[in-house]
Amino acid sequence: MQKLMTSLAALAFASAASAAPAPGDDLKLNQIQVVGTHNSYSQPADPRVFSVMKPLIQPTLDGMMKMMPPAMAARFADEHPNPLAADLQAGLEYVHPPIEMQLRAGLRSLEFDLNVDHEGGRFSDPLAYRLLREKGARDLAPLYSDALKEPGLKTLHAADIDFRSSCPTFRLCLQQMRAWSDANRGHSPVFVLLEPKFSSLAAFAPDATKLIPFDAKAFAEMDASIGEIIGRERVVAPDDLRGRHQTLEEAALAGAWPTVGQARGKFVFLMIVPGMNLEAFKPYLDGHPNLEGRLAFVQGEPGMAHAAFVMVDNALTRGSEIRELVASGRLVRSRSDIDTFEARQNDVTRRDAALASGAQIVSTDYPWAPNVFGNDYEVKPFAGGFRCNPVTGGAC
Repeated sequence: MQKLMTSLAALAFASAASAAPAPGDDLKLNQIQVVGTHNSYSQPADPRVFSVMKPLIQPTLDGMMKMMPPAMAARFADEHPNPLAADLQAGLEYVHPPIEMQLRAGLRSLEFDLNVDHEGGRFSDPLAYRLLREKGARDLAPLYSDALKEPGLKTLHAADIDFRSSCPTFRLCLQQMRAWSDANRGHSPVFVLLEPKFSSLAAFAPDATKLIPFDAKAFAEMDASIGEIIGRERVVAPDDLRGRHQTLEEAALAGAWPTVGQARGKFVFLMIVPGMNLEAFKPYLDGHPNLEGRLAFVQGEPGMAHAAFVMVDNALTRGSEIRELVASGRLVRSRSDIDTFEARQNDVTRRDAALASGAQIVSTDYPWAPNVFGNDYEVKPFAGGFRCNPVTGGAC
């Protein structure tokens, strides 16, 4: 009997110990820092794609960049500060493993580009492959052609040129995330960046795939897919931050973010606004100025009611600004390497600046070494998925 009582006591102690808060669980979401991947779904393009597409695109692209209005040119230069920004092929030399492997390895931010395809099949026969088949190519790098024929949002970077994806439909990406989450209950929170795509190559080539505007139906599909596959109970949504505050920004500035412990097993969806073109996001924001009832936060700027999440990609030129934004209570995404340049040079200056800035989400194309260029440049994920934020984490 004594042995039984001792065993039961040991089990009770073990159970209590397992239920104890994990280190860092008392930190709020804005008091941690995670490393994640940029274009997390990306698979390498067939090299022959560039042989047929660069002659069509590069001259016009170069001309458009020279004719940018000054404000737009300055913004582009800050977000793409390296010499490879306009090189179609060089800027795409990275490849990511399957989503599950990234999450298993401790990466806690993912990024997906979303393209509208209400009828299905819009992206299943890209122009580059049509041109290559006309030249006799028969062994092109494979696509998930059946999945691309289904109606619904597609996950790919650039129609007709950088279109290979490990999860070509948004629903498939969500299903992969949910499967990993189910197998790893209590995982640290995952930040998921979503970028609706608005521009295509149609201006460069008349036969290129034309993109459908990201309309109310597409935004509704996005939220519905998240709710159906991930589940509202596994999402840290804008309503969970705002609470009784009048605006999302006010709630962020008040530090009302959930704790890591409260967000374990959950995902935080954050929408990127390309070029800060908020007019394109009217279908998502109209009637929901604080994203009431929505499942994703939307990138904003200080002073906007919904501005709990901001993006400052260049920590070398805007490091002090990032620190101020982080200290204010907002979530910030920054990049440790841009357009492959830092990894090619094995230059850790931007990486170290991004990490030191306190940006809660640091995105990279090279989480492990050796990288695709054969050198030691890497941005390692943190043990346990996150670390104490160097700006807001205090003495933890």
